[in-house]
Amino acid sequence: MDSVTLSRLGKPVTLGDAPHIAVEAHFIPELQAMSGDGISLVIFTAGYRPRRNDAVIFESKTYIVTRYQLFNGKPHIWIE
Repeated sequence: MDSVTLSRLGKPVTLGDAPHIAVEAHFIPELQAMSGDGISLVIFTAGYRPRRNDAVIFESKTYIVTRYQLFNGKPHIWIE
């Protein structure tokens, strides 16, 4: 299932200075207790160890990692 998800939904992302592949998730306010539209990414590239304030380039925009957790054994990061 991971390979199908990755091939259909995977997008390039730069974390630090290294290229990775991630699957994007948006949470609209009606579905979660938060303000605004949050972006989170599940990182499918092996070896990435998330840290708060890691630099992120995603779809030509610069972000930082604000929090992270594991999702099915993969890093799941929130970016702002």
